[in-house]
Amino acid sequence: MLDKIIISQPRYLPAINYLQRLYNADLFVFFDTVQRQGRGWENRNKILTNGKEQWVTIPVESSSREIILKTRISGSDWIDEHKNLIRNAYKKHPFYSDEIVDRYYAGVKETLLKNDFNYRDAIVKMNLNVCDLFGFKPKYTYSSQCDDSECRGVEKLVKISKDVGCNTYVSGANGKEYGVVEAFRDSGINVSFHCFDYPAYPQYGEKEFHPWLSFFDVIFNIGSDRTKNIIQTQWELRNE
Repeated sequence: MLDKIIISQPRYLPAINYLQRLYNADLFVFFDTVQRQGRGWENRNKILTNGKEQWVTIPVESSSREIILKTRISGSDWIDEHKNLIRNAYKKHPFYSDEIVDRYYAGVKETLLKNDFNYRDAIVKMNLNVCDLFGFKPKYTYSSQCDDSECRGVEKLVKISKDVGCNTYVSGANGKEYGVVEAFRDSGINVSFHCFDYPAYPQYGEKEFHPWLSFFDVIFNIGSDRTKNIIQTQWELRNE
């Protein structure tokens, strides 16, 4: 039986707390059987451009009511546009590298063309690329490979956790607000919460710190080794 699983929607340009979850989960379940959040963090995140936070967003063709598995991306021109945005924002930073940008987007266009511009497949490809950047390979699956079709809300999380077989479901810190503890109470599965205190680090040219940006902001400001250390060591779980 697995020790701990994490269930989460795939994320574009993830912040480092998301990468912590990918690194520390015994099984990471990409949650693709829920509706995409129209103004959420699944297909967008922020970078810092000349001291201002800027959204970088993948254009989506499907309605936000469509489930993630069936969502489609509008073309592939955005890939080069986003690469240029990131390069222009960070090219003067102390640890900037064209190679890191290229590795994050490696194979994404091919994935889109091969899989009919599928949203999930493209973002998961980038999630795996960034894991490779930091030298680890997460064990993962998709919620669509479990039968949660008759469940609603947090019941889906319980059903998936039972299907894969685990001791502990690890929730984000906000899970308490969505009834996670109550949903799992009689399931025989423990619940822990990933509580991440975002670490302040020097940001090139900035007097005030801007947290919760894309991992690019971290790696280009403090380098790969220090970023990897945050991902691998600053992991804290709390019980309910």
